[in-house]
Amino acid sequence: MKHALVLLAFAAMTACTTTPASTSSKAPETSEPAVMPPEQADACKAKSYQGLIGKPATDPGVPPSGRLVRHIRPDSIVTMDYVFARLNVEIDTNGVITGVRCG
Repeated sequence: MKHALVLLAFAAMTACTTTPASTSSKAPETSEPAVMPPEQADACKAKSYQGLIGKPATDPGVPPSGRLVRHIRPDSIVTMDYVFARLNVEIDTNGVITGVRCG
């Protein structure tokens, strides 16, 4: 009876252990950057707004904030989702545009 309990305890302990992963399977490389399809690379037309960098956010050429245009200030709360057609206009504390990008 004593041997049966020891065997039962040993079987229970080995059932809880994990086996090491096979060395033949490799994890995908994470050092390569993701590549956007060409039709989505500048879907928000950020390249055409690069001239706004350094100008005040009140400049007439700045698109108004809306569904596909987001004005991001230092105190703004923004979602981390990536919308390739959305234009992000980054504005510093002085009201000057510091960056324009898709996302």
